[in-house]
Amino acid sequence: MEKVKQSITDKISSLPDELVHPGGESEILFNINSLSESNFKKLITYYDSISVSPIEFLITGTLTALSGAIGKMAFFDITDSLRIYLNVYAVIIGVSSISKKTTAINTVKKELERISAADYNNYLRELREYQKVKEISKQDKTDLIEPIRNYLILPSDSTIEALTDILSKSNRGLIVHSEFGGFLQQLNRSYSGDSKAFLTAVFDVPESYEISRATKQNILIQRPFISILGASVIDWIKENSSPADLRSGFFARFLFSIRNKADLNKKHIPLLKLKELTSRSEHYFNPRPIYDYLVSLSTPIELSINQDAAELHINYDSDSYLEMIQSMNENELSFKARLVIYCLKIAGIIALADQRTTVSLNDMRDAIHLTNYYKKNAERLLNDEMSQTEFNRSEKRVLFLIKANGGKLQHSKLLQLGNFKTKELTEIISNLTEKEQIEIINEKTKYNKISKFYKLK
Repeated sequence: MEKVKQSITDKISSLPDELVHPGGESEILFNINSLSESNFKKLITYYDSISVSPIEFLITGTLTALSGAIGKMAFFDITDSLRIYLNVYAVIIGVSSISKKTTAINTVKKELERISAADYNNYLRELREYQKVKEISKQDKTDLIEPIRNYLILPSDSTIEALTDILSKSNRGLIVHSEFGGFLQQLNRSYSGDSKAFLTAVFDVPESYEISRATKQNILIQRPFISILGASVIDWIKENSSPADLRSGFFARFLFSIRNKADLNKKHIPLLKLKELTSRSEHYFNPRPIYDYLVSLSTPIELSINQDAAELHINYDSDSYLEMIQSMNENELSFKARLVIYCLKIAGIIALADQRTTVSLNDMRDAIHLTNYYKKNAERLLNDEMSQTEFNRSEKRVLFLIKANGGKLQHSKLLQLGNFKTKELTEIISNLTEKEQIEIINEKTKYNKISKFYKLK
């Protein structure tokens, strides 16, 4: 038991690595080598070897895709009134084009698309057969049951009314939206004003959920299950969200993975080399058996947790609670409280990817490590990204560059290092001077010319 307690301390204090770019911006990174050997780790390592996307995006996307394949066929029975299902809501956030968000999404959803296409073709065959028999049976009065289409990748542009029809007949499903800001904008439209409330409510996969509809009969959904994977730039989220989204807990149900810069530690893979690398990668791992197994689950499974793993999560839960009650940020509480639940979800997903129904100590350790990564991203989102304007970020970049150069930096050098326009830098310097964070001094250069310098106060 002492070893378990020590591992708790080691894992919880093992914060994600952080990379500081020359411009002063820092990135929260995840070290895949910190995870135990598992199919999940092998899958991520393989994807990372054939993709130009940051590994953090691949991890987040894979967790969500696996959860969509599992659906409501696996759960933790916590109490008589509380079940935890393995659904995941996640958003990857990065600048357009260079952060390769869509590339990551396309990589992780490939297996779901394969299974979904096969299911749809089977449905079309059954539908054609049904229609033939129906024509023949008109005179025989034979009772026929029309085939039902099984969705694995759910429509991302449907109304809540249409979505509830699908969910009432589905055991699993993933909504994928490569422009999550547009998805939020869609949810804000008048005809789907209740959409955020709906997605917030069904996150917990309640025993039943009734939808009242003006044009049709009310519908009662048993254990509505959705996983969501989106991609966005931070400005889209800021423009299409409100403080109410934070207070209501809509955003608190999401995992966030943020990368503001291209992954400079990752070698660029030319477009025409991607196919070649897929088959030649030394880390090749076939994801097909994992997804085929998960989608084949047809009877709900109650997941179990071995004693050491349970003890680890209990201590993690207690430490997280102490951290939360000491937090001064009201919005952080909702996010961090759900991360304790997400820790269980992630552990369950890792176990099921190995075709195990019992969570091991290693599964829980890995889940805690991943949860810590998402906690840091939630803090970044709430305290930095959501609250800062582009001007604020530029101010921070100026201060970082001056500090990184000994606390004093020449005007021309600052323009060059920060890639600023002259007018833009003038406004930033004026503001920082007014706030008494820097001072402007004139000094002679080695060429005996007077030049402007900026010095930290």
